[in-house]
Amino acid sequence: MVGEPFKIRLRTEILSALRASAAEDDPARQTIELKQGDRIIFFGDSLTQLAGTEEPKKHVTKGYVRIVRERLQETHKDKDIEVDWVATGGHKVIDLLKRVDKDVIAKKPTIVFIQIGVNDAGAGVTPKQFKAQLEELIERLQRGGAKVILCSLTSLGEKHDGTNRIDKRLDELADVARTVATEQKIPLNDLRKAFVNYWKEHNTDNKPSGLLTYDGNHFNDTGMKFVAEQMLKKLK
Repeated sequence: MVGEPFKIRLRTEILSALRASAAEDDPARQTIELKQGDRIIFFGDSLTQLAGTEEPKKHVTKGYVRIVRERLQETHKDKDIEVDWVATGGHKVIDLLKRVDKDVIAKKPTIVFIQIGVNDAGAGVTPKQFKAQLEELIERLQRGGAKVILCSLTSLGEKHDGTNRIDKRLDELADVARTVATEQKIPLNDLRKAFVNYWKEHNTDNKPSGLLTYDGNHFNDTGMKFVAEQMLKKLK
């Protein structure tokens, strides 16, 4: 007859296995384990560019790229990890595809964060187009030897009730990023979800900006710190 301690241990092992399986299936819970000599590149548009150049100085004292770099130097000091960025304001996924070989893969990154989409939404890129372009970009980065972490887009206005001017299109493309991450089995950094949750908690006056951004789109110091924390959660 099976004893009670054995049953308890068996249930615990089954639950642990189920949790592990769920984590593997949920891209938002997936992480990448850092190794010796990793080269990380943040690849995107003006949000990444301003995080790299730490501008405008009126609103930004330290960008999320440097915050991530300094934190990893503290927590993984023996691994000689490099952190860099490649980005240009106004770019969409189609622009990233044009430059990925020369400006990103040529640097031989081992990990690439893709942060893109607000400009695509504003330009009317359809979900179908966005999905196909993201899939091509991910495939080319992986073929070049990089592991990819896909970020959902952020904001064009910080009202928490869905009344920012292109919220519907932003949410559509955020859903596309979630689908792509799931289908491609890569980690998802769901920035859109994190931002919306932050606004619901902190933006009680439903202001259009001034929480994580200085203009509804580009990050202020609070936003830089917040995004850095979301990025760091994907690395272990």
